[in-house]
Amino acid sequence: MKVFVDTWGWIAITDEHDSYHKEATRIYRTSVMIKGNIIVTSDFVLMETISFLRLSLGHSRTIQWIKTLIDKSSKGLVQVVACDRLLWRKALDLLEKYDDKTDISFVDFTAFVIMMQYDILEVFSGDTHFEHVNLGFRLLK
Repeated sequence: MKVFVDTWGWIAITDEHDSYHKEATRIYRTSVMIKGNIIVTSDFVLMETISFLRLSLGHSRTIQWIKTLIDKSSKGLVQVVACDRLLWRKALDLLEKYDDKTDISFVDFTAFVIMMQYDILEVFSGDTHFEHVNLGFRLLK
C-alpha cells in the first residue's frame, strides 16, 4: 500500500516539541511504517517541511533530517515525486474547481493530484482538507 506523507506528518514526527508529536509518532509506527508500505511525498511538501524545521530545530538538525530522508529515498523506502509543469497545471485546475475552499494551500492541491495519479487513498496528515475535497482520501489515525 502507498501512503502519502504530508508536511504535517513530517513535522509532527520530527519535532519533539510539536503538540502532535506523541500521537503522530504512534500513527507513524502503527500505520505508516507497516512492512510493505511505500511512503510517497513530494518535493513541494519537503520544501515546506525543510523551511519549518530550520526555524524550529535549527540548521544542523534539519541537514541531518534531509540526509536521513535522502538515504531512505535511495533505499526505496520513500518516493519523492517532483512537481513538474503538468502536475502543477492539474493542481491549478483543482484550485479553480474548489474555489469555495480558500483555506486549502496550493501545496495541498499538488498533493491531491499526486494521490490521484498514484492511486493513494491513505494520507499521514492532521490536515482535514484531504477529507474535505471528497476525493476518497482518508487520514490515518
